[in-house]
Amino acid sequence: MVAPAQQDWRDKDEHGKVRRRFDFEFETMMSDEQAGAIVVRTTPHSRRYDLITVKGERHYRDRYLSEIIPEAEIIKMMVEQQQAVPIIYNPPSISSAYEYTETRQKALNAEFSGEAYRPPAERAKPHAPLNEAGGTRFLTFLSVDICASSALRRKEPAGFEKAYGIFLRELATSVGHFHGRILKTTGDGFIAYIDSEGFTTQCDNTVDLGLTFLAVLNRSVNPELENAGLPQLQIRVGADCGAATIRRISVPATGFEQVEIASDALNRAVKIEQCAKPGELRIGRGLYELVHVQWLERCKETAFNGEEVGILGYQVYKVN
Repeated sequence: MVAPAQQDWRDKDEHGKVRRRFDFEFETMMSDEQAGAIVVRTTPHSRRYDLITVKGERHYRDRYLSEIIPEAEIIKMMVEQQQAVPIIYNPPSISSAYEYTETRQKALNAEFSGEAYRPPAERAKPHAPLNEAGGTRFLTFLSVDICASSALRRKEPAGFEKAYGIFLRELATSVGHFHGRILKTTGDGFIAYIDSEGFTTQCDNTVDLGLTFLAVLNRSVNPELENAGLPQLQIRVGADCGAATIRRISVPATGFEQVEIASDALNRAVKIEQCAKPGELRIGRGLYELVHVQWLERCKETAFNGEEVGILGYQVYKVN
């Protein structure tokens, strides 16, 4: 089971429950388009779980979270959840990061050759300001930082500003493709968040988006920056998830007002990014526990000082 040091940071929902994930494999048994019905067989994912027997009863051992779950509990969960909870699927608007980076490089090449900016053919979610809704909700965060930006800015101020503009535009567009929003820019990077129904897809999209940042920069932006004689950029990315409170800050004496997000998960994402190496995406344990096995297979635990986020023993993973 998970070490006790990991237990105190997990956020509970309004019902006092902690979000958990269980991965299944699906096999279509029958499909009737006219009736709008489909029958599928669901089985625990073979790449994630081992079937074992404990005291004569069947259990599934999670290879990644080191948990043992009774089969009877899984069946009970499926019966309860599938009768009351809708199935939510909210995939990104780009189907292939490889193809997307190819088309974006061609668009940037044309732009540097004097043509007008060409937006992606895929529709990105329009940006919207942060809504002041009050209360607490579940968000995922990504912190993106340009490595050695101060030195680059001092060395080539005009070149860096042009490169930064292209970088920010292209990566912020990727945020929209994954149903996310920019929380704020930082002068040498930005912080994005995803707020959507269906926390499993939301978490999967977060990891996918972090890897897409690296792909767009390395395969689309940097090659064209180099061709244009502009400085190439390197980034590091940190991500995590958890409860977030949206609140309004006001100073009556000066008229200052601002809506902001207060979240330990946001603070963790920034700290995780700061410990990452150039070209890396690292995620916190909170996000790790809620992503699909296809992402877990690409994660490797890396050194992290949990005291920096106030959680002794907090685990962080590099995603390859």
